[in-house]
Amino acid sequence: MKTKILVIYVGVQGIRSEDIQGYIRKLSERIVPTTFEGEIIVIPVQSIDTRIECINPKYITDAELIQEHTEMMKKLQEELQFQLENLKENKNE
Repeated sequence: MKTKILVIYVGVQGIRSEDIQGYIRKLSERIVPTTFEGEIIVIPVQSIDTRIECINPKYITDAELIQEHTEMMKKLQEELQFQLENLKENKNE
């Protein structure tokens, strides 16, 4: 059975760049769902808004949708990597 992926985009605008990594880590540690079974990804974004998206691969059966889902996951991974590199660069400044 494929698990769901919960993506939480956390708005970090207004938080000092050197504090973002600790903020996200503390926030991630506090997210302990009791009814959700799957992977949770927390991504900091330069915004004041926080949003949550749920990706449920169980409902994807069409080959075109599978390809679209794969591309979305690749973009998500790239965005996560970009944000992590951004945090590291800002921390070193």
